Parts: sequence; C-alpha cells; structure tokens
Amino acid sequence: MHEAHKDPRLPQPASCDDAVAWVAGLRVFGAGEAQHLLAAMRTLYPHDGLADPVYRRTVAALDALCQRQPALAAPLRALLSALSSAVPAPFAACSESYRTTALRNAEAAGLPGFRLLQRLTVRFLYDDLAVWQAFGYEGAAYHLGGYVQRGFDDLQLPVAPQAKP
Repeated sequence: MHEAHKDPRLPQPASCDDAVAWVAGLRVFGAGEAQHLLAAMRTLYPHDGLADPVYRRTVAALDALCQRQPALAAPLRALLSALSSAVPAPFAACSESYRTTALRNAEAAGLPGFRLLQRLTVRFLYDDLAVWQAFGYEGAAYHLGGYVQRGFDDLQLPVAPQAKP
C-alpha cells in the first residue's frame, strides 16, 4: 500500500498537536467552545483510530471558515448553548451517552447549528491526510502520473462466501 498524500500545491493544515496551545490559533471560538465542538465532532463521527489532533484540525478549519463568514458562528454557538443546557456537566466532560442523547435531541429539534456542524465536520474531517492514511485512501494521483502507474488495481478485498442453493 502506498502512503497517503495530497497535491503539494495545496496549503498545509495548521499544526494542532499540542493539547493546550492549539486553541491559541483560533480567532472565533474560545477554548471552552473549541473543546465542546471537538467533543461534538468526535461524538458525531467516532473513530477510535483517529487521534485528537485530527479533530482539533477540524475545529481549526471550522474556526477559519467562521472567521471568513461570521454569520456561521451564531448557529454553532446556539447549538453549543443547547447542548450545554441538555447535559448535567460541561458538554465536553460528559460521557458519550449523554453527548449522543443531547446531539440527537438537537437534531430532532431541527437546530440549524446541528446540520451545519454535521456537514462541515464531514467536509473538514474527511479531507485530512491523517484520516486518509488511517482509512487506506492514498489520495489523488494526477500529479504523480495517474492511477495506472500507481497500482489502481492492487486492492485486496476478501472473497465473499458463496451462497448454497
């Protein structure tokens, strides 16, 4: 299997490896809001094999988008407020079952911030190189000569059992 990569002409994502300092780069959301967004994203799209820096980069990308389009921050803040009032402790500190219930209630209530968070998390989380590597996606191959020279047919899938007549 080849290593995952992106076109080198694309900008590199912000580093969010430091568990404390990563929020210093945020311009729209505060540290508490960022932690709640991270918890909501991890609850909506749980992948045990993905480390927190991946989800932090997703929050950072969301923050950057809200900086460019300030109107997006209000529904997200309204969602965070609804989530916080639906659980007995700070949202990020609650168990997954509490977070899941609160998110399901926000979805059922039709909160615009829920759908916005859901869609933007998909957009930013699954466009991360570390996610591609974890899932076995090698990325675009155009700038490397295309898939034909890179083993487009080297995927080894399990053989499905034959049904008995």
